[in-house]
Amino acid sequence: MSPAGNVALAVDLGGTKVAAAVVSSQGEILVRVQEPTNQEGPIPLIAQITRLLQSLVAQRSLAAGEIQGVGIGIPAVLEPETDFVIWGPNLHGWRNIDLRGAVQHVLGVPVYVEYDGHTAVLGEYWQGAGRGYDSIAMLIVGTGIGGGLVMDGRLVRGHDRLAGAAGWFALTTQADASDPRGQSLGHWESLAAGPGIARRAVELLPDYPYSSLKALPAEQITARIIFEAARQGDALAQRVVHETAQLLGLGVANVVSLVNPQIVVLGGSIGCQPELLSPVKEVVIRWAQPASGSSVRIVNSQLGPDAGLFGAAYAVWIRTESDQASATHDGNSKTERR
Repeated sequence: MSPAGNVALAVDLGGTKVAAAVVSSQGEILVRVQEPTNQEGPIPLIAQITRLLQSLVAQRSLAAGEIQGVGIGIPAVLEPETDFVIWGPNLHGWRNIDLRGAVQHVLGVPVYVEYDGHTAVLGEYWQGAGRGYDSIAMLIVGTGIGGGLVMDGRLVRGHDRLAGAAGWFALTTQADASDPRGQSLGHWESLAAGPGIARRAVELLPDYPYSSLKALPAEQITARIIFEAARQGDALAQRVVHETAQLLGLGVANVVSLVNPQIVVLGGSIGCQPELLSPVKEVVIRWAQPASGSSVRIVNSQLGPDAGLFGAAYAVWIRTESDQASATHDGNSKTERR
């Protein structure tokens, strides 16, 4: 049995899967569960989240007093002061949803909701590759590109709680060009994330008649298959991987020049591909502000897909501490007014 308030419940919610865990204050995942995300709408998905959390509570025989709170990482635009979900573009029907209130009502413990790029960087800061550093940038490259920043030991949320949405970098010289895909997803994301990588390979297929990718229907060519083909010597796949590394390196160089972090952590199914790390570093050295580019460390995520769970749990403790500090300040202010 854990001491009072010594565990947090964590949820990492995405468009394809939802994971939940009990995490100790020492940074250990005690028990976890994962399922495909229910995409039938907000009510069924909230029911799925609460069911998973209740199953974890039952497995650990936790009383409410033993749980510090629930942290939820979600790919959504959040109202700054309330955690109200304004819009979750990868979650069907998620507009103007009180996720925090709904989960809190069922479980009876405090609930905190964070943008998923922020939970990922918090996880690496607390228990992963960013441990021991004060200034960290994380870039998550998979189906999309997102990320987060911890600067001088504090999470940077931004005015709209969207700091770190680096997939929207505009890597173009044509500001007035019409690019519906880039304008709906973010330009960097449309080029360097999984679907963009696959699209580039399909476009180049006519120039590579002997590529192993020719045997596949276009819709079955994925970034994962391209990386596997590159390792086996396929010339088309190797070209696409090289171009992907160059594009990723340019985006990372922009981050390094702008915020001068001690370390950049690359996560996600694309970001963690080992063959990308060295060429990305080379591009950063070439294009970033020289002093920043030469001093920054660029590494792969240590936590992998669990970064969001660790970060969601850590958010519980830092926001509880913030709430307590605010309550103390308000109490002192009232005493002074008396």
